[in-house]
Amino acid sequence: MRRIITTATVFLVILAIAAFAGDKSSDSGKKLRTYKGTWTCLACDLKKLNDDNAQCEVFGHKHALRLADGKYVNFLENDHSVELIKGGGRHQTQIEVTGYFDSNSRTLDVVKYEIDGMVTEWCPEHSRMDLCMETKKDPKTTVTEKTDN
Repeated sequence: MRRIITTATVFLVILAIAAFAGDKSSDSGKKLRTYKGTWTCLACDLKKLNDDNAQCEVFGHKHALRLADGKYVNFLENDHSVELIKGGGRHQTQIEVTGYFDSNSRTLDVVKYEIDGMVTEWCPEHSRMDLCMETKKDPKTTVTEKTDN
């Protein structure tokens, strides 16, 4: 009887350790966070600061978020961030970005972003990042067609 109880106890301890280790490894340090900063091209900034050999004219800009403390947050390249990375011709614009932050790589898996008070987030109806969810939340922001009478 003792042997059964001891074996069961050891088994439960091993199971608890395995469950705890599984939870810890699945976390990977990613947390949902919101950052405010300047939407800028990292290579252009480094060229200005350090006279680095940036070649944005050849390879294109790769935008990131520069925080107030001078640190950068990069965007994970996917369908949620493609427009943020390209930049849209808006260097040095203030932006607020929400996503899952990985502290090891300083990379943000973008969920939504706000520029000039307009929130862009994933639209399941259009299968892309756009403003449609914002207009569904706030009917005041919908555009109505003007007609001349």
